[in-house]
Amino acid sequence: MKKKILFILFGAMMSLFATADGFVTSGDGTTWTIRKLLEEGSSVGVTTNGDVVMINDITIAEADSFAIEPGDDLCMVDNVRLTILGGCSLDAGDEGAVFRAWGTMPYGLWIEGKNRVKMHNVTFRGAGVSAHVVDGMDITNCSFIEHNAVSASYALSMGPDESSYYVSECRFYNCQRAAIGSGANIRVSMTVENCTFESNGVSNGNYPQLNLTVGKEVIIRGNEIHGDRTHTMVGGLVVANLMGFDGTYNTLIENNVFEDNRFGLATYVGQNAVIRGNMIRNNNTEVNPMNGGSGINIYDPYMIQTTRIEDNWIEGNLWGITVVGGAEVNIGKTDDPNADDYNPGNNTFYNNGFDGVVYDLYNNSSNTVFAQGNYWKTAITQDEEGIENVIFHQKDDARLGEVIFTNWKTEDATAVKSVDVKGSPSAIYNMNGIRVSEMQKGVNIIRRDGKTIKVIR
Repeated sequence: MKKKILFILFGAMMSLFATADGFVTSGDGTTWTIRKLLEEGSSVGVTTNGDVVMINDITIAEADSFAIEPGDDLCMVDNVRLTILGGCSLDAGDEGAVFRAWGTMPYGLWIEGKNRVKMHNVTFRGAGVSAHVVDGMDITNCSFIEHNAVSASYALSMGPDESSYYVSECRFYNCQRAAIGSGANIRVSMTVENCTFESNGVSNGNYPQLNLTVGKEVIIRGNEIHGDRTHTMVGGLVVANLMGFDGTYNTLIENNVFEDNRFGLATYVGQNAVIRGNMIRNNNTEVNPMNGGSGINIYDPYMIQTTRIEDNWIEGNLWGITVVGGAEVNIGKTDDPNADDYNPGNNTFYNNGFDGVVYDLYNNSSNTVFAQGNYWKTAITQDEEGIENVIFHQKDDARLGEVIFTNWKTEDATAVKSVDVKGSPSAIYNMNGIRVSEMQKGVNIIRRDGKTIKVIR
C-alpha cells in the first residue's frame, strides 16, 4: 500500500484515536483490506508523517474475508489485535508487506478458519502470528523479527490439533521466546525447511528456539539454528510428546546446522525419530553441564521412542549424544547389511566434553546402544582402548547399558563436514526483513559429493 495514496488529515486521525471500541466487520461477504479499513474509518488511520496505524482491535467476521495487498505497511499500537475469522489471503507478492509494532506490545494477527491459508513475503516486526486454521497454512519467505511474546510464547504459534503447516525460506531473529511452536496438547504435522533461526530467546528462559509437539509427520530440514552465546538457557530444537499421545508419530531432523545454543536438539518420549546429516557444533552455552549442553539428547524414560542417528558431525558440545531411555537408540548397526535395522553410522564425534573430560557419547540408560561404524575423532588412539575413553556406559557404571562401538572408522565418517570456501554468497535482509543485497560468507557445509547443503554464518 503506498503511503501517499492512503494519507489522510491528522485531525481525522486524532478523532479516530478517541474511539475506545474495536471494529467488527458486518459479515456481509465483503473482502477487507487495510486500504478499505482506512477508508471506512475503522480503527485505522494515518499520522502526519504517513505511518498507517491500527489503534484498536479489528475483527474480520466469519462471513467476510481479509486480503493483504503488496506494499501494505501497517503499524500496530500496544495491545491491539487483528482477528481474522473468515477467509484469508496473505500473499504479498514480490513487493512484500509489513506488520510492525508502533510501541512495544501489539498482539499481531490471530487467524482462524477452516480452509488452508497461504502467507508469502510478509514481515512481522514486534508483532506475531497465532494461527488456528483447521487445514493449516503454507508460510514462505516471511520474517519474524523481535517478537514480543505477547500474542503467544512463539512468534509463529500453530494449531489446532492435527492441523498441517509448511514453513519455508523464513527468517526468525531476536524473538523474546521461541520462534515457532505449538501447545503440548496440540499435534501439528509440519515441514520446516530452509529457514534461518538466529538469537531467539532474548528473555533467556528455559525453552528452545523451535519448541514443537509431535505430529503424524514432523520434518525439520535444511535450516540454520544459531544461538546467541549470552542466551545461556536457550536450546536449539525440541520435538516432544509430553502428553503421551498414542499412535505413530514420525520425526525427521535432516541436514540442519545447530550452533551456539544451550543444546542442539532433543527428542522427548514417544515418536519414531531419524536424525541425519546435521552439523551440531558448539552447543555449550549451558553454565552447568548437569543441566544441559548435549548435541543430541534422547529423553524417554517410558522406553517407547525409536531413534536412528546417522551421518552427523557432532563437535564441541558439552555432551555429544546423551541417551536417557528409549525403546531403541540406533547410532550405527553394521553387522548385517540386510537387516531392517541396518545403519552405517557414519557419525563423526569430535571434542565433546568439559573440564578436560571427553563425553562423545553418554549412555545414561539401562539399554544396550549400538553405535557402530562411527569415527571417534577425539580418541587419542583409534582402537578399543582409545574409544572407551570418549564413551561413558556400562564399563564406567555397572548400572548402565553397554555401548557396542565395533567396526569404527579411522577417518571422518560423515558426508557432512566443515570446509573453508571463499566467495560463497548469501542474502542480506534489512531491518524489516526485506532482501536488499548479497554478501560473502566464509564457511559452507558440504557433502563429499560436492553438494552444498547450507551456509554457516
